[in-house]
Amino acid sequence: MLNDYKESQFVAVDILMREIENNQIGHAYLFDENNNAKAFDIVMAFVKEILSYGLKNKEKEVLLQRINDGNYPEIKIIEPDGMLIKKRQILDLQQEFSMAAVEGKKRIYIIRDADKMRNETSNSMLKFLEEPANDIVAILVTNNFNSMLTTIISRCQLIRLSNNDIMYNDEEIDDTAFNFIKSLEFDEIKAIINEKELLFDNISVKDRENMTLFFDKLIDVYYDIVKIIDGKKEIRFVKYIDKLNEIASNNSIDEILYKIQFLLDAKENIKSNVNMNLLIDSVIVNIGGAK
Repeated sequence: MLNDYKESQFVAVDILMREIENNQIGHAYLFDENNNAKAFDIVMAFVKEILSYGLKNKEKEVLLQRINDGNYPEIKIIEPDGMLIKKRQILDLQQEFSMAAVEGKKRIYIIRDADKMRNETSNSMLKFLEEPANDIVAILVTNNFNSMLTTIISRCQLIRLSNNDIMYNDEEIDDTAFNFIKSLEFDEIKAIINEKELLFDNISVKDRENMTLFFDKLIDVYYDIVKIIDGKKEIRFVKYIDKLNEIASNNSIDEILYKIQFLLDAKENIKSNVNMNLLIDSVIVNIGGAK
């Protein structure tokens, strides 16, 4: 189920599986689809994992089949009615979920295209999120994250999916990204600043497309390190294997996952009119640190 997507969604799957295994499932999640064609499959895999975790084989098989058939009463999926999600849909959802569960320990509602809520609908949704019941899990899904109300985002755990359909072949940016990470992981602050200067020599700070590509490369390097920690052999940056192994040995899995999540968040800022120098400085401070 959820682990089926671990190869392409290291960060998301690791975070979600840890919460399930530690019985620390949140009350609300916001999935940023990031144009991933399998985004809703991943969301449903998470739902199935929540509801079936700990069940014995036969019981689990029956439950999963019921979910696949749309015949499990504790899952509710809300989709836009026409072009929008209407306030009435959210009010009906609140009414339905105010009643006791028919079966199971968790009730889950999923709102697809959650960005398609007008303000009055979003406000109704916000009230629902502000008063979470222990047995209810909210999952909001959007492919237009920047259109979501910040008040709703702040009440959800953000799960950013990667778009693993994007392939990169620019070896120069590969080298630039890896050298930058190597500097962050091993060098003194003066050397890190020198590496920053080399970065801006190779990539124009005004070229947001190339900067986005550069951040994707940084994330890919750390994904390779996750694979190494997990004992997998299929890595992208094979020619840097020795340094990758060294970085892996100097970091815990939680530290690497933090760095990936920070880079994913930083990459989102490239879409806005952020100052690139300040953005790279934030990466240096939060990932490399002032050594």
